[in-house]
Amino acid sequence: MSTSTNISTTRSFNSLKTLYLILAIAGSIAPWYWLLQEPAALLSPTLFLQRTFANNITTALASDLLISASGFFIFASIELKRLGSTALGVLLYVGLTFGIGLSCSLPLFLYRRELILERNTVSKY
Repeated sequence: MSTSTNISTTRSFNSLKTLYLILAIAGSIAPWYWLLQEPAALLSPTLFLQRTFANNITTALASDLLISASGFFIFASIELKRLGSTALGVLLYVGLTFGIGLSCSLPLFLYRRELILERNTVSKY
């Protein structure tokens, strides 16, 4: 009976890992597709911030993203400690968030978390 539970858990981990990896790849491509449409804004931090907070809609999206990213950083640091990973892992996700976007760093974190959980689950049996 425990064997069927292990198989089910492994299949669940594998399907989640695949989904998270696909989302991380898509999340690394989509933001840059739109950012590269206006390279001048990428080269000028002032212009970038001006465009980011140009109206109420973009301000709402930017503030939502900043709050979500802050929550993610807190969650990631706690979860990485719980899983026995180093604090440098959080720096990776902070860098990815500001370098690519939360749409890449969050699914990649979840993908790597599934790898750790799968490894810990398999090593217990």
